Amino acid sequence: MQNLLAPCGIDCAVCEAYKATQTNDQELFHKLADNYKKRFDKVVSYDQLECDGCPSDGRHIGFCAKCEIRACAFGKGYATCAECADFPCTKGSFIWTENSKSKAALETLKK
Repeated sequence: MQNLLAPCGIDCAVCEAYKATQTNDQELFHKLADNYKKRFDKVVSYDQLECDGCPSDGRHIGFCAKCEIRACAFGKGYATCAECADFPCTKGSFIWTENSKSKAALETLKK
C-alpha cells in the first residue's frame, strides 16, 4: 500500500480532494468547488481539485503542487519533515498550530 502521509504530516487518505479523485466522485468535487468559492471567493474547476496524494508523482491539488513544505522536504530527499533536524520550522507555521494533527503525526514519527 502506498504511503499517503504528506511531508507536512497531513494524511492524504482522509483528504476530500484525494478521495474525490480516487473514486471519481463528482458530487464531492462539486462540494469542494463550492467550499473553495465560499472560503476563498475563487472559482476552481474540478481538474484543479484532482489529487493523487502528496507523495505521488501524479496530480496535486493547486496549492499542494506549489507547497513550500513539500518542495523543501522532497528537495532534501525526505519523505516527511519528521526526518529534518529543523522540524518544526517556519515553513509549516501556518499548519503546525496548537493541537495540529499533522504536527502530532510528525512528532510521533520523529520519536
